[in-house]
Order: sequence, then C-alpha cells, then structure tokens
Amino acid sequence: MKHSSAVYGRLVDWLQSARADRVVLWLGFVLLLPSLNTGLAADDYLHTLMLDHPSAIPAWQRAPLDIFRFCDPSTAPPLLQEGMFSWWDDPQTKLAFLRPITAATHAIDHALFRNQGWALHLHSALWSLLLLAGVRALYRGLIQDRLLANLAFALYALDDARGWLVAWVAARNAAVATAISVWTLVAYVRARSSETSSSWFWKHALAPLLFALALLAGEGSLSCLGYLLGYALFLDRGTLRTRLLRLAPFAGVFMAWSVVYKLLGYGVSGSGMYFAPQTEPLAYARMLIIHAPVLLGAQFGGMWSDVWTFLFVAPKLRACVYGISLVGVLLVSWLAARRWRSDRLQAFALFGTLAAVFPASGTVPSDRLLTWIAIGASVLLAYVIAPALRNQLGNAPLWRAVAALLVFTHGIGVVFLPSRARGSEVFRNGLDRAHSGVPSDPAIADKTLIFVNPPLLPMAAYLPIERAALGIPRPKTQHILASSATDLTLQRVDPYTLRLRAHRGFLLEPTTNLMRSDSYTFRAGDRFEQNDMRVEVTVVTPDGRPLEIETRFERVLEDPTYVWRTWQGTRPGSFTPPRLGVRSLLGRADYIQTVLGVRLPIDARL
Repeated sequence: MKHSSAVYGRLVDWLQSARADRVVLWLGFVLLLPSLNTGLAADDYLHTLMLDHPSAIPAWQRAPLDIFRFCDPSTAPPLLQEGMFSWWDDPQTKLAFLRPITAATHAIDHALFRNQGWALHLHSALWSLLLLAGVRALYRGLIQDRLLANLAFALYALDDARGWLVAWVAARNAAVATAISVWTLVAYVRARSSETSSSWFWKHALAPLLFALALLAGEGSLSCLGYLLGYALFLDRGTLRTRLLRLAPFAGVFMAWSVVYKLLGYGVSGSGMYFAPQTEPLAYARMLIIHAPVLLGAQFGGMWSDVWTFLFVAPKLRACVYGISLVGVLLVSWLAARRWRSDRLQAFALFGTLAAVFPASGTVPSDRLLTWIAIGASVLLAYVIAPALRNQLGNAPLWRAVAALLVFTHGIGVVFLPSRARGSEVFRNGLDRAHSGVPSDPAIADKTLIFVNPPLLPMAAYLPIERAALGIPRPKTQHILASSATDLTLQRVDPYTLRLRAHRGFLLEPTTNLMRSDSYTFRAGDRFEQNDMRVEVTVVTPDGRPLEIETRFERVLEDPTYVWRTWQGTRPGSFTPPRLGVRSLLGRADYIQTVLGVRLPIDARL
C-alpha cells in the first residue's frame, strides 16, 4: 500500500514538473509512428488518380488543389456510367470541399513519393507534431496551474483518438486544419495577453491570417470561431462590446470564405452521410441531436465514435449506447462545470467544446472529428481528475468514482494509441480480401464485373480505383446490385433479367447512402440505367426504399463477358445466376467476420 502511494505521489509530482509536457509531446508523436508501414487504402489511391496527369480514369482527374471535389452534377454522370458509383446513386449529389492547403500537401507527396506509404504517413505525423506543439503552447498560455495544464495536455496528446491523425493519409485534412486552428488560438491569446508592444502584424493580423489558412485546410476549422468567441466572453479584458469587436477580423474572414466557397461551387447536398445546415437545416438538426452525444461520449472516454455507424446491425444496442453516452456526457459536464461561473477557464473550455460539436455533427461520427472538440474537452476532463489526484474531494464519492473511471478509460486509450495509428490496416486488409476474389489477369479488362451483394459498399466500390492507381488490370466496368445487410432472394425472370428482393429493403447499410439523400423517396416503376444494365424498382418499403428490383442486362446472364461475384465469408466468390424460374437465397453478412477477416463465436448479423 505504501509502495502504491509512493508511485502515486511521484506521478503527481511529475505532472507538476516543468518538463512533463515536453515528454508528453514527444511521447504522443512517437506513438503515432507505428503508422509508417501500414500502406495506403481507398481514397489514398483516389487522390493518386486525381493527381496523375493523365489519369488512368479521366473522369477522376482534378486540378492539384481541387482533389477534395469528389463529385458534383458535372463529374458524377460519367463516373456512374463507368461503374464507379452504384445504380441507386444520385448524379446530382454534391460532395465538394474547398481544401487547397491540405490538397497542396498531397500534391507535394504525389510529386516526390507517389504511393510510397511510409513517406505519406510520416508527412501526416509531422503535421500532428505541429498540432500537439500548438495545443501545448495554448494550454501553457491559458492555464497557470501547471498540474492542470500538463494533465490536460496528456489527455489530449495521448488519447487514442489521435491515431486517426495519421492512420489514413486521405484524412490528413484533420491534422492540417486543426494544427493551423490551434496556432490561430495561440497567436490570438498571445496578442491579447502580451504586456509588451509588438508590431501591428503580430498583434492584429497574424491570427486572422492563420484562421483563413485553417479554413482553406478543412471545414472543421470553423470550430476555431467557437473558441475565439469563448475567449472573448470569458477570458479577455475590456467591455463586452470591445471584446466582441476584436473578433471582427475573424468574422470578415469567415464571411469572405463563405462567399468564395459558394461562388466556386463547393458544398454538400443530396447525400445521406453529409449534411449542411444552410441547405438541409432539418436533416442537419436531426444529425446534431444524434451525433453530438456520440461524439462527446467518445471524447469523454466512452465507445469509439467510429463504431456508431456499424451499430446499424444491432438497433437495440445502438439505442443503449446512445443513452449511456448521453448520461455520461451530462454527468461529466455537470462535474466539470460546477464552478464555471467562478472559474472563467472552465467556462471557456465548456463553451469551446460545445461549439466544436456543431461542425463535427454534419457527417457520420468518427474519432478524427474529435481533434477540435478535444481542445476544450481535455481541459474539462482535467478539472474533473485533478482534484482527485490532489486528494481535494473530501466526501464526494460520485466525483471520485467518475474521476477513477476517466483515468482508467483514458489510460487504456494510451495503450490503444499505437494500434489506432495503424487503423487503416484493418480497412486495407478488408479491401485486399475483397479484391483477391476478382481476377487480375489482363483478360479482366474486357469483362463486366457484377457484385451481387458486397457487405460494405467500399469493399466493391474501391476496386477499380485502387487497381487503376496501382496499374493492375481492372474490369471494363462493374455493377453493384445490392448489399448483404439483409437476406437477399434472387429469381431469374428471363434470360436477361434477374429479380432481387432484399428482405428488409435496399440502402440499409449506411455507406450505401453516401450519394443518395435520406429524404429521397423511391417509387415502384422508377428506372435507372447504368451502362449495359437497366434497373427497375418494382416494390418499395413503407419508408420509401427499394424492396424489390429487376435488373435487365443487354446480354444473357451467362454471357462469358460477365464475371459474377457474391460474398462468401470474408471475400467474394464465384456466383452462377439461377436458372429460369428458380429462386436462390443469399444470407446476410456477419460484419465482424467481414471487417476483421476471422469468425468469432458471436453473430454480428442483423
């Protein structure tokens, strides 16, 4: 007991030392380096195609600073006809993001290290180091209590969610945009707290300039406005009117960015996975109510928010996780904010945390979106844990229990950080298994690949993208008929036509809604054409999704130019269309087996 008390005492002493945050900084960076040999996957290769001139798939070619314009009404139709998208996708969907600063980092990578994964991951890690250094500088400037500052920084830098900063190269915009956002806050805080005179640029122009660059790196940088407003309301000096007027340059930058964003045709619309408050306010509000507790719950030590999307396989479990997350968020927020009226730093942290949730809630939850939320949330968590470390709680069993739980969950997070830095490896292996079931000999270039029921849309959709970027022979075109999110009944109608009935309807798996708005209602008789295939919706579900479709091809289904594949366990296998009038049943997927590539003793099917 004495030994554990001595260890505990040394830990507290170390957290109060001047060098603790420096050790945490470099430890956080080192724990990201296991990502270096994880390779590339999915959108990493899409960026390769966009930056190649000429591109192996011309419809994907983009200007070097415009590689986050994934689709819009001018680019989607040819990609749909080439089989890059699915028959149900809406060619009017827009997914276009103005991120020239981040795009420039990818263009440099492409010019120097095309598809060399270690170099691209290292580049992301260096941006992450800049981010961590910025958070350290921000906390040093805001928090006088050294233990509190060091503890907050450790909670930020060593959180396993930071693994997302380097795991997927294509998601680097989170690291770049957050790094510049944090240094925006550092520059503003230093300008406002400096007692010595400095040049006009350093005192008035540097922070707004950095904010403009942050917005051009990623839309999540809008979170910076929340922290700036929180600083003006709770930490700055002067009258309220004066404090707010000091933010006028940032408001001007935001308005200019908004105008340019719209004039250049950027934005999102028509998607079931991305929502913009200015174009779809009701859909965005619904997502905010759902996603905010999930994101905050993950940040405070709950379930990884990335898992939320895949809990569609267990609706009751999803509801339970949502309830637990909501209660946990309210409890931690209540404990952290009990003295917010008297402690302005807590008020700033709480305000900034909540404000950062709004930009993050416009898409499906992911821990890579927590980088802005964690800036304030780590301070709040430190306020809950620090009194327990100092034995200042007295008779407060609930507070002690929550503090102990937070220490445990975030301590486990440190252990998981290196593996989460390798997070793309799981996705990479899943795609490799999926693609291994499709021939790669030169003859495939004259074939049409037909995926009957991939369990996750990306398992099939990225095949032509990755093969084109790597120079591997790919099918002339491909079709994705359905997903294995639910049992699928197939019936041969005539030599050219196959009828498919999804027992719980199509578009059940979340990624199938990337390019089709949830508000879109299908009707019986709707027809869609994709190259040599015509799809007709014959029956719909009560909520307006296809329940049964008929797919008619130009040639008989047994034509040797068709390569049919259906999912068998962890990878696709050969499929023979049923004989005329015969029905066949394809079972729904086990998603744990699909993602991890192993069969577990639990059933992860719907």
